[in-house]
Amino acid sequence: MVKNQNKENLFARQGCKYTKSRKAMIGLLEKAETPLSAEEIFIQLKEAGVTANLSTVYRNLDLMESLGFVSKTIMNDGKARFEITGEEHKHHLICTNCHKMISIDFCPLESIEKDIFQKTQFDITGHKLEIYGLCPECRRG
Repeated sequence: MVKNQNKENLFARQGCKYTKSRKAMIGLLEKAETPLSAEEIFIQLKEAGVTANLSTVYRNLDLMESLGFVSKTIMNDGKARFEITGEEHKHHLICTNCHKMISIDFCPLESIEKDIFQKTQFDITGHKLEIYGLCPECRRG
């Protein structure tokens, strides 16, 4: 995670202030166990007493994504979910019924990346993997 001073500096370099609502949004995302939608962030901000409207949340998420603070995943329900980008990239299992998203705590693509590089000399700078299916709760129901 990026330290507070570094976050403030990254915003300043873009000509933006590190506002109370941006700081609160980053705090919520850092504490979240799963990626959050803009609506969920908006509701949690409201519950925490932070004044921001939904369009501000969306604009801030777009800005934070462009700065590399957050990553966005579009779910099969059409909703975007956001999470803090950390030292490690993440992959997800996504339930097609309840839309629950679970992070995979290892990268199943590391050996494939190495193999692709050896065969193509293509310098891979990143990847994203989402696996869809039914979670245990939905499978039982």
